[in-house]
Amino acid sequence: MKARGMAMVEALVASALLAIGLLGATRLSTYALHAALQTRQDMQAHQLAMEALDCAVARLPTCPANTERMLQGSRYRLALSRSPLDAALDNVQVQVQWTGADGRAQSLQRQTRVSGLPDWLGLSSP
Repeated sequence: MKARGMAMVEALVASALLAIGLLGATRLSTYALHAALQTRQDMQAHQLAMEALDCAVARLPTCPANTERMLQGSRYRLALSRSPLDAALDNVQVQVQWTGADGRAQSLQRQTRVSGLPDWLGLSSP
């Protein structure tokens, strides 16, 4: 009779340990998915910022100055600004904002400097 009761206690302890292990594995999987989503959003924001900077450096007329883009379920807001530093040098800055996977506002800012002189002079950017 005692052996039978002991087997029941062992089964309960084993099932409790198994449940704790499965709960830990589930939490780890959830964390990994969240980290992957956040990394994807960061990479997309970086790519959008670099595209906007490349467009501004090339002085294309179709550069996205202040736009919104929707990529894979996330809305990104781009703000491109160009300000002169002196007669021959401009500062080009782009800021990308989005709502992260955790619901908090995220922001990424990139900048570069380009020659403020006209392209027909044949000078390259610094």
